[in-house]
Amino acid sequence: MPSRLQTVRTIILLLFADVFCGLAVQLPGQNTTAGDRTSGNASGDNLEAAGQTQSIEIPAVNYFALGEAKIEFVATDVARGASGQARVKMLKDGGVSVEAKFVGLGSPTKFGNEYLTYMLWATVPKGRTRKVGEVVVDGNGGKVVATTALQNFAMLVTAEPYAAVTQPSSIAILKGSSPGGDRMSAAFAEVELLRGAYAPSAYSYEPLDASSGYAPVIVQAMNARRVAKSMQAEKYAGAQFRNAEGLYQAMINTAIQGKKPSKQVLQMAKVAAETYEDARARASRQLAARQKQ
Repeated sequence: MPSRLQTVRTIILLLFADVFCGLAVQLPGQNTTAGDRTSGNASGDNLEAAGQTQSIEIPAVNYFALGEAKIEFVATDVARGASGQARVKMLKDGGVSVEAKFVGLGSPTKFGNEYLTYMLWATVPKGRTRKVGEVVVDGNGGKVVATTALQNFAMLVTAEPYAAVTQPSSIAILKGSSPGGDRMSAAFAEVELLRGAYAPSAYSYEPLDASSGYAPVIVQAMNARRVAKSMQAEKYAGAQFRNAEGLYQAMINTAIQGKKPSKQVLQMAKVAAETYEDARARASRQLAARQKQ
């Protein structure tokens, strides 16, 4: 059995006993909850552009050679007025610390109701893209304080539906530049962006209730569920979707009682979102394969 399925089932067994002990509220077993309601047509298999990619080039910086650098972020056409700076520094253990601040971001929902957060990514030249961290939004700005094992990389900020995403979306907001703006001497990383992965063609999500009072990680798990459902994960990634549902039902049962979520419940929400993302990605691949037939 894949390790993720083992992990999810273990968490379900451990957490269900804690969450449900003494609870009298019935589990919400319905297929819809607040935030599941959507408009558009998700029936059939015509989910256009599921999992298609596009790419952009971004200057990469060798922090191993520099030791420390100040990086300016440049806004893309979809986010005019946004900007940012990052202080990036080599650490004694070989890792790299990143402290980034951004202004002029605005709400990610302006790109669609499925977008709830911003993510900072790092891409190695001719290599993979990895998450550096979620942008903690405060008003119209935000920040990231994180470390990465990468030493030579380009940086990018994207709008995302939840922090559990595994690849940057095509809603690229800010691109890191080379120190001093010297593009002539910079190496470049090609970043693959995922397009059409979070909603079928002509599909529209209703807004999630921002006044619900739920912790952001719980709201993101709700969003991950409706994204996975819109991509027919129940049909094309049944095992992953069912495991996510077990975590989700336990999480939502606590949330609807208005209790302050415990660390266990917050962790449950995080893993539920990750598992829904696994299901969405698998369903997207299945649908893309069907469309090529």
